[in-house]
Amino acid sequence: MSAITVGGDLVHYEVLGRGRPVILIHGWLGSWRYWIPAMRQLQLKYRVYAVDLFGFGDSGKNPDKYSISQQVVLLDDFMRALAIPKAAMIGHGLGAQVIMQFASQNQEKVARMMITGAPLFDPGDLATRPMPGRRIPLTSSNDPNPLATTRKMIEAAEKAAASEPFSSHNAETVLRRPKEMDALLTAKSTADPTVPSSGNQTVTDPSKMIDRDRLREAALEAALARGEAAVAREESRSVMPSKEVAFNPLRDALAGYSVDALLAKCFRRSEAEYEKLQADTAKMDDVVLRRATLNFDAGKLLETMRMLTMPLVILHGMDDQLIQSPTDEVWQYLTQERENLVLPIPLPGVRHFPMLEYEPFMRLVNDFLEVPEISKIEVKERWRRRTR
Repeated sequence: MSAITVGGDLVHYEVLGRGRPVILIHGWLGSWRYWIPAMRQLQLKYRVYAVDLFGFGDSGKNPDKYSISQQVVLLDDFMRALAIPKAAMIGHGLGAQVIMQFASQNQEKVARMMITGAPLFDPGDLATRPMPGRRIPLTSSNDPNPLATTRKMIEAAEKAAASEPFSSHNAETVLRRPKEMDALLTAKSTADPTVPSSGNQTVTDPSKMIDRDRLREAALEAALARGEAAVAREESRSVMPSKEVAFNPLRDALAGYSVDALLAKCFRRSEAEYEKLQADTAKMDDVVLRRATLNFDAGKLLETMRMLTMPLVILHGMDDQLIQSPTDEVWQYLTQERENLVLPIPLPGVRHFPMLEYEPFMRLVNDFLEVPEISKIEVKERWRRRTR
């Protein structure tokens, strides 16, 4: 057993082999242990790490660290402690969420990613949702005074926002904005001590800060309606308390069930895999699924995925009874203009644990790690974009 300490809590991991590093992150049920068959095959060419996230296996059971953001800190500190500058990553379920969020904040540390059983739910607005990464000028390039134009746009948006309900975005959502807008907001913060600066400095009256911050966010969102897309980012709890979103398909899929009931959706009780996983799930903290799904936002997750710059292979069992398979609209959204970077592979007849039940899984993993261009991976199950 190997372990490190992250923020005073134990993080358990196992490692096999030598070569380029590969990190395996487990899902909502089980622990590092179900990666053992994969580790044994990969160890001949790679140095393979399998990590227990907080709340699972032999890692620490601290409920304050069960959020996705804290699991990302775990992964970042793990790589730093073991001097891993960059690695290929494979994540399953919860692990897929963690490595995607980690990669969005540390793109230089992730060579490529494979995710399976990820919660790629359709938020229902993909046809109209702006594509992250596309930059559309706020003003004409011939505008002699773009700052003044931007100021007018914000003032108009603030007036509209004052008479309508606030945006549904919470404190985890921020907007990338041009330097001119940063300058404007900095000027406004200097004149009004209740408005936080662009550096999120402490202000005199926190209650006023929250109201003005939400108003400003709604105004910016309106002003940037066809400009830069919103980018998901988890902020400090001191900015605004976490609030569970009303539409949360991941919470509905996981948090209301016992662990045994969730396992029964993955394997029959008579199957050997059920018993093996049950031995590991007995080590889970009872509240970890509730905490891990608390602020899930399907749209933000898809936006995060579109912003990633490394090759990404997406596997999903078409018979997965735990997490529903992505819709064609989700596949369309993730692959549009990114066919060379994103490879979706639906797996007919496969449930939630392809690494335990799908014989070609390791061939796909080896191809994922070896083939320079993932679009060249040969799979008959490949999802193909619809032509319009």
